[in-house]
Amino acid sequence: MRKIVISILVFVLVFSELSVSLAETIMGDLTESEIECEEQLESDGQENLATECKGPESENGEAPTTEDKEQPENENGEAPTTEGEKESEIENGEAPITEEEEKRESGDEENLANACERQLEYETEENLVIEGEEQLETEDEENLAIDCEEEEEPEIEENLEVDCEEEFYIEGEELVAEEEEQLESNIEEELVAEEEEQLESNIEEELVAEEEEQLESNIEEELVAEEEEQLESNIEEELVTEGEEQEELDSEEKSAPKCIRRVASPRVGYYGIPIKQVGEIGKIDFSKLDDSPNELDGFTQMSTNAGLELPTRESHQGRAYYMSFGYINNFRTRNSLKDMSSYHKYGDDWGRPLPSMDRKLSDFVAYYRDAHIQVQNFAVATALSEDYNPDQYNGVVTYYYQAGRNSQIFKSSVLEIAYGDQENDTARKQSDFMPILKLYKNEKTHELVAYAAVLDSYDNPSYVEGYLKIKMSLTNERRGRINVSMKFLNLTTRYNYTNIGYSVHMDIAQRHQDSKMYSLGNNKGLYFHETNMRDGQDYYLYFFYKGYANHPAAMRATNNPDISPFTGGHSYDPLFFYTLNAPSTPDPGKNVMYPYTVHPAWALRWEPERQRPDTVREVNLEIAVSNRPDVPGEVKLDNDGEYTDKGYRITGTWNNQEAEADYVELYYKVDDGEPQKFAHKENPSVNTDESWGYTIPIKEVKKGLDHEISVYAVTVYLEDDVKLQSNTETIKIRPELTIEEQVLGADGKVTTGVAPGETLKYEILVDSGYIPDDKGTYAQFTISQKYDPHLESPTDLKVIDENGKKIGTATYNVNEIVATLNTNPKVLRSTKVKFTFNAKVKEGAAEEDFVVSQATATGKYSTGDEVKQTSNEVKTKISGVLKFVSAPGVIGFGEKLKISSRTKTYQLIQFDESLSVKDSRALSRNPSWRMTAKLVKPLTGKKNKDSTLDGLYYRYGGNVSTLTENTSALVYKKKTTGKEEINISNAWTPKGDGLYLEVPAGTAKADAYDGTVQWILQNVPVNE
Repeated sequence: MRKIVISILVFVLVFSELSVSLAETIMGDLTESEIECEEQLESDGQENLATECKGPESENGEAPTTEDKEQPENENGEAPTTEGEKESEIENGEAPITEEEEKRESGDEENLANACERQLEYETEENLVIEGEEQLETEDEENLAIDCEEEEEPEIEENLEVDCEEEFYIEGEELVAEEEEQLESNIEEELVAEEEEQLESNIEEELVAEEEEQLESNIEEELVAEEEEQLESNIEEELVTEGEEQEELDSEEKSAPKCIRRVASPRVGYYGIPIKQVGEIGKIDFSKLDDSPNELDGFTQMSTNAGLELPTRESHQGRAYYMSFGYINNFRTRNSLKDMSSYHKYGDDWGRPLPSMDRKLSDFVAYYRDAHIQVQNFAVATALSEDYNPDQYNGVVTYYYQAGRNSQIFKSSVLEIAYGDQENDTARKQSDFMPILKLYKNEKTHELVAYAAVLDSYDNPSYVEGYLKIKMSLTNERRGRINVSMKFLNLTTRYNYTNIGYSVHMDIAQRHQDSKMYSLGNNKGLYFHETNMRDGQDYYLYFFYKGYANHPAAMRATNNPDISPFTGGHSYDPLFFYTLNAPSTPDPGKNVMYPYTVHPAWALRWEPERQRPDTVREVNLEIAVSNRPDVPGEVKLDNDGEYTDKGYRITGTWNNQEAEADYVELYYKVDDGEPQKFAHKENPSVNTDESWGYTIPIKEVKKGLDHEISVYAVTVYLEDDVKLQSNTETIKIRPELTIEEQVLGADGKVTTGVAPGETLKYEILVDSGYIPDDKGTYAQFTISQKYDPHLESPTDLKVIDENGKKIGTATYNVNEIVATLNTNPKVLRSTKVKFTFNAKVKEGAAEEDFVVSQATATGKYSTGDEVKQTSNEVKTKISGVLKFVSAPGVIGFGEKLKISSRTKTYQLIQFDESLSVKDSRALSRNPSWRMTAKLVKPLTGKKNKDSTLDGLYYRYGGNVSTLTENTSALVYKKKTTGKEEINISNAWTPKGDGLYLEVPAGTAKADAYDGTVQWILQNVPVNE
C-alpha cells in the first residue's frame, strides 16, 4: 500500500447520472488546503444537482467519513460493504473508527440516518467527512471526521444548488463561515461559471468513481509524494481514475466553476467531537463561551484547585468563606485549607492539580476519574471561626451529601445538561462527566472561572458533547451573595432541545436529616438555617430563584434524592423533574419549612430551549451564605396618636440593629398616598431605643374621615445600595362614636329627681363622628337600654335624625327598649341619631330609690368596621320634691297711666303664669316651706335711665312688705299636709294678697318703667 501525504488534495466523485469535466488542485497556503468545487449542470429533463464545497462527497450527496472504508455505491445509492478493502490510517498509525464500531457505540441504528438529516438541517458544514476510493489524511491529526451516512430517497436530488458556504481552519478548530454562492449568480471574483451538460446517458447503476490527481507544487514547501493505492471495487461499475487528464465521457462536458475553501476539523457532530480529535487542552478554543476577548484580563490561571476567599464583614466573627469547585471534605480542619497537598489525606479536590495545557484531552480523561475535578460541584464553603480550634476536625462546612464528598453513587447533588426532542420530552440523555480543564481567579473582582468538557460518559468517554463555563462572581460583599453563571456550548446534533438542572442532596456540616429547608415565599427561593454550629454561630444558606437574569423556572423537593435532576419518570413520580418542563413543587409560604426530613433534597431547572449545534445558552443561579441574615430595625408607637390643632400627632421609638448601617430613615404613609420621609439619622447607634415624634399635617388626615397611617424605618447601606425595611406599625384612625343620654322633667329641663307619678322624658343622642364628606352608611345599628322597673310602659317612642325625620323603629319589652336604624334606605353614618321616649314613674315607687338609665350603641358600618359604645349613666332619684310648678314671667300694672298730683296706688292687673309650688316630700318628715320675693332690678324708665320708681309692695295675710334690692318680702309659707299643687297667685286680688305699686306724688315722670322680681322657694321650718 502506498501512502500519500499531501498539503492539498481534491476528490471529485462522479455519480452514475452525472459527469464532471475537470478536477484541479489549487496550490496555496500549506496550512490551509484549498478545494475546487465543481458544478454539474442538469441533464435533459432533470433539475440541477450540486455538490457542497466542503470536501469530497459520496455519491448520495453525503460527506464521506474518515471512519469508513471507501466503497462504491450500489444501485440504490448506498455504499455496499465489500470484503478485502483496506482502511486508511491516520498519521499516528491508529486505525480510524469504523462505521460498525460507531453503530455499536450508539446502540441505535435509526439514529445513524438521522445524523445526516440533522447536519443538513442545521447546515453544519463542520462535520467534514471523507469517503470514496481511499481515506486521506492531512498533516493535522485533529482533522478526524464523523461518518454521516444518509439513505438515498427517490427525489432527494431535486433543486439542489452548488453550496460554497463555509471554510474551516485546522488550527484551533476555528470555524469561519463564508457566504453561500449559487450557480446562477454572476460572480465576478472568485468563481468562473462554466456550463456543464448532463450526459445523455441512460446507463443504469453506472458508478463512475472519482479520479484523484495529485499535483506537485513548485513551491519549496512540504510535499512528500507517497504511494497511492487504488481500492478495488467488487461491483460491476465503471471506475474512472484520475490522471493527467480525465477520460472523456459520452456526453459533451464543460469546465466546472471553482470555489476555493479551506479544510479544517469539524466543530460539531451527531455525538459531538471525538475526544481523540481534540488534541491538547491548552489549544481548545473556549472563546464562544466568553463575553469578550478581554474577559479574562486581570485573571490568573491556576495550576491547582483551591477556593477563592471572599471578603467578610465584621459580623461574621472570624469565619472565612470561599467560592470553590469540586468536593470538599467537611472533616477537614480550617488550617488544612492552606495545605495544597491535603487532598491526599482527605480524599477531596482541594489542592488537587489541574491538567497541564500540553496534555491531550484523550489522555487526560483516560486517567483515573477520581483525579478529575467535577465542574458541576460548585459551592460556597465556610471555614468555621478561628475561635473553634483551627486544627480541629470538622472545621469546614458545605452542603453536599455526604459531608461535602458528593459521588456518583449519590447523583442527586449535581449540575446536569439534559437533552430531548421536544420541550415536554423526558430527558433522553443527561450529561455525565464534566472535568475542569482550565481554572482562573481574579482576587480583585472576586471571580472564579472554570472551563470544562462535557463528555458522553464516565467510563471510556469517546465524545465531547460540548463545553461548559461556570463563572462564580461576588455580587454583594456585605450580604455574601454570589452569582453563578453557567454557559453551555452544544457540539451535538443528536437532539433538538437542551435544559439544565441543578440538584442538591442536603448535608450541612453532617446534619443531614436536620438540614431544614424553608421557603422565602412567593417562589422567590429557599433557605436553610442551622443554629449553634461548632463555632457557636448560626449558619444561613440561601438559594434565590428570582431577581436576576436567566433565573431558574421551577423547583422540586423530595425525600428520595438518589437520582439526577431530571428523572425521566412519570407525572406521578414524587422525585425530581420527570420532563424537561415539569412543574414546581408548591411553595408552602414564607418561612414555612418543607416537609422533607429523611433525605432532604431539592432540584432546580431552567426553561428548555431549542439549542442548535455550535451555539451557547446561559443560565444563572444566585447563592448567599452568612452567619445571620440582615436584621431590620424596629419601630414602635407609643399610642394611636391624637388630633391637635395642626394635625395628627404620632410618637414612638426606633431601634437600629446593624452596626454597619450608614443611616436610618423614618417614613409614614397616609391611606394610599406616597410614603413621606420625616426623619433621617446618620451613623445610628446600635440596639438603643431612640424617640421620635411627628405631626402629620391636618390636610392629609382630615378629621371626621377614615384614615390609615403606616410608620416604618429603612436602614440604608451605601456600599451595596441596600435598603432594609423594618416592621410596619399601623394606626387606623376612625372617628369616635359618642352616645349621650339625658333625662328631662315635666318642664323640659334636665332633672335629677322625680316624684312618684311624675313623667320623665328620655333623650339618647348618637353621633358617629363622621362628616358629610364620608359616604359610608350604617349596615346594622341598634340603640338599646335596660328598662328600669320603677317606670311604667314607655310612650311616644321615636327614632329620628337631627331634622326630625324618622330613620328607624323602636320596640319595647318588659326588660329592654331597643331602637333599630333602617337599612332600606340606608342611613348615612354621618347622620346624627336621636332616640326619645317618655316614661312615668310608678305611683308606688319607693322614695330614695333611683331610676337608672344607660344606653348602648352597637353595630357595623358598610366599610366592615364594627362599633360599640356605651352612654353615660343617668340616675334620677325618686323622692318628695319641693319645687316650682310654674312662675309668672311677666307682671303688669297697666299701660297709659295718668300721673297724679297725689300719692297713687296701682294694683296688679296681669301676669302670664301662675305662681305654683308642689311639695311631694314624705309627710312623715314634716316638710314645710316658704316663699319670698326680692327686687333684683328697680323699676327704671326706658327713656330716662335715671328715673326710677320706688314703692313696690307685697301684701300677705294682712302684712305688707316693701320689695327692694336689699330686703325680701314674705310671699307665702306652708306646712305640707298633702302632695297637691299650691297656687299662690290664686289669692292675688286688690283686697287680698299680692303685689301692688304705690307712687308718691311728684315722683312719676312720663315714661315706661320695668324691673325684675325674683321668687325664692325655701325648705325651712315654718316657725323661722
